[in-house]
Amino acid sequence: MESAQPPYSAQHPWLVICFGGELENQTFFSVSEDRYYMRHIPELKEKIIRAYADEWLLLESIYSSDCYLWNLISNDKIHLPPLPTECEIMMCLLSAPPHDPECQILFLIKETENVDEDEDEDVDVDVDDENDDENDEDDDETDEDVNPPTLYFCKPGYNEEFHKQDVQSIIGDWRLGIWTVFKRKFYILTCKTHALLCLDPDNDSGRITVTLMANEFPIMFGGYLDMNRYEKYIIQSSNASDDMLFYVHLYFNGKDHAMPYHFQVLKFDFEKKMWIETESIGEIAIFVSYSTRTGTTCSTRGTNLNGESIYFTDGRYLYVYNLITHSISLSLPCPHVPKKNPYMHWLTLN
Repeated sequence: MESAQPPYSAQHPWLVICFGGELENQTFFSVSEDRYYMRHIPELKEKIIRAYADEWLLLESIYSSDCYLWNLISNDKIHLPPLPTECEIMMCLLSAPPHDPECQILFLIKETENVDEDEDEDVDVDVDDENDDENDEDDDETDEDVNPPTLYFCKPGYNEEFHKQDVQSIIGDWRLGIWTVFKRKFYILTCKTHALLCLDPDNDSGRITVTLMANEFPIMFGGYLDMNRYEKYIIQSSNASDDMLFYVHLYFNGKDHAMPYHFQVLKFDFEKKMWIETESIGEIAIFVSYSTRTGTTCSTRGTNLNGESIYFTDGRYLYVYNLITHSISLSLPCPHVPKKNPYMHWLTLN
């Protein structure tokens, strides 16, 4: 009988794969062990992992906007203030575990008042569909959005309701682009201006302070600009001593531009306030997931992980790209996972 507990003895990072009509099946794939663990964890059924910090996961119901924090080690749960009944959670970040004084939760919420009731009857989680138009940032939304999204933020256990702030009023554009947590702060690389911003929510005043970190767009390889499909991520180093913020740019090629082809990695220099191209990341592995646009890093020192490498998931497949040799390998680590809509999320626990 499969366990209802996470595989505590497995080495990190984990690739958590949830599948089934209600996401009732979970597989934890340990990359360093090249081994998977099949589980049926009740708390993860009907839930999407939106964000995490240490062993705390921020879970969202696939049937509603209900969200809460859950500790996969202790099984503790922390409820959050209610979100709008009809809304789309476009993005979510958790800055630190709840016991940390700097713990904050930041949502990008779009309220959807006129929902077709017939569409709600058959719930089918399709993560890939949410990202089909991610690369159309230059031609999307040429007209004004009639219902632009709003930033919701709170401190778990401190605020009884979410603070709300209009995105347009603080950054001049509601399309936030890509974002991450770095040193317990929220960082955003905007879509329109390509500026790197640091967002600092204040739970007492209910306002967000924005600091411009850089106004220079990362320089891309000129030889790959004709590739019209790409994905990009900003990822913090999982090792606090590394003090690095990465920009990862993934290019696709081949038939229908469906084949991962090349990666470019840059580091942000906080002294010079600029992105710097790097051809080596040393004893570090980067992990990104196309479907959920999540990422993390891990030291390869003393592990079976490959240094100078980017581990990348697309569908059921795991790719490994070497930054030095520019070679790429492909594997199917968990063949029992169905082809339709597997939901994947990288977890590196401290």
